[in-house]
Amino acid sequence: MLNIKQMSFLGIALCTMLAIIFLTPPVEGLSHAGKVALGVGVFAIIVWVTQALDDAQSGFCIVAFLILFGGAKIGGALAGYASTGVWIVVLGMVMAACMGDCGLSKRLAFLMVSKAGNSAKNLYWAISLITFVMTFFIPSLAAKTLLVLPMITQMGLAFGAEKGKSSLVKGLVFIVTIAGTMYCVGILTSHAANPITASLLQTATGKTVAWSEWFAIGMPPALLMGLSATWLLTKLFPPEVEDISAGHGAILDELKKMGIMSLKEKYALIVFLCTLALWATDKIHRLDSTLVAMLSVVALIAPGPQQVMGWKSAEKKVPWNVFIVYGAGLSMGSIMVSSGAAKWLAVTFFAPLTALDVRLQIVIFIWLMLALQVLFTGAGPKTTALTPVVIAHAVAVVALPANAGMQVSAFVLLVGMNMLHQYLLPVSNLPNIIGLASEEITAQELIRVGAIMSLLGAMISTLMVYTYWTWIGMF
Repeated sequence: MLNIKQMSFLGIALCTMLAIIFLTPPVEGLSHAGKVALGVGVFAIIVWVTQALDDAQSGFCIVAFLILFGGAKIGGALAGYASTGVWIVVLGMVMAACMGDCGLSKRLAFLMVSKAGNSAKNLYWAISLITFVMTFFIPSLAAKTLLVLPMITQMGLAFGAEKGKSSLVKGLVFIVTIAGTMYCVGILTSHAANPITASLLQTATGKTVAWSEWFAIGMPPALLMGLSATWLLTKLFPPEVEDISAGHGAILDELKKMGIMSLKEKYALIVFLCTLALWATDKIHRLDSTLVAMLSVVALIAPGPQQVMGWKSAEKKVPWNVFIVYGAGLSMGSIMVSSGAAKWLAVTFFAPLTALDVRLQIVIFIWLMLALQVLFTGAGPKTTALTPVVIAHAVAVVALPANAGMQVSAFVLLVGMNMLHQYLLPVSNLPNIIGLASEEITAQELIRVGAIMSLLGAMISTLMVYTYWTWIGMF
């Protein structure tokens, strides 16, 4: 049930939407459908920022308002649910659930930590390596965080760390939540925001972004960000103990309890390795990343002795509220582009930037997206709300003679990858909330570290604009 504060914000959202649609005078370049899309977009941002409605409620409202006020026919308002972006999120959740249910993800994590030995400093890098590897295997940032954090707290208890007092445990928690998010920049299927960017780009321009293409563009900066964040966290949170043999011994004990790999684990590992191979070679076989993920899920839930998880169990692991809100958001974003609302916003607010060097424009957008993290509860909603405007601006920029030869996709992808920098506030990113829930870090520590890591991420991306991304021909 909504409280008074939520009711107030919901009232503000509704009044603002209705005022934009019905009370604003005619605006050149903005059709009625565009006004509806803009009004519903503002409504969505307000309820997302204030949490006046939960995800599913906001998703249903977005679709209903788009239809009710004439922004789109019912087919157009539901088109987002046919997007590959929203389905890769659902399929990724099922894949992550299967990997966790059979114990494969836990075994891989324990194996990697066991190789760190008894050195506390090595443990920082082992946990960073785990989060990096899991980014490939678990297409869910939240699932990856939930997998690794209990292992960290368990090790802390084993070497006698007091809950919420250990510098080592704090550093490891931040590595999982922050470096783990940074690694997602390089992999299309690792975070919901990435396929949303790709889907909105495809809807607007017809350009399909291959998994291998995203990897080639995003992985070098993602690695640089994640490794730099890990090194910096070892300095911000130096270990209070050098010898963690007790914790290391606890991990080895857990591995012994697990025994040898089961048939399900072996089968799941084969399926995931095949999935990664198909994703990495998509430019050769031309199979869409979402189709590959769907085939992977079919293989994992197929009946037989090798079945990793039945569908009855798998469907309970999918946050269907996320499916509802992302599908609605993709519909809204597509209508903002097709109705001209996104173009009108881009011209109104960003037209002065078109005279600048295109690389400088991208840098400005990167830092703007970083600043706007204070308004959004996650990279997914931020990407859904802002990418249509970025696309419209990119279209205008690429059309200029000075930028002949540059593609819209280059501008949009580089900005889209930087939507993931959501480290500052507890509500900015789901891993932040999970990290706080562990009671190993405080909100004040999260804000302090989040500010440092936000600057680090944006600075590395700025460097990439003038180096790596220029060298590979993005401009």
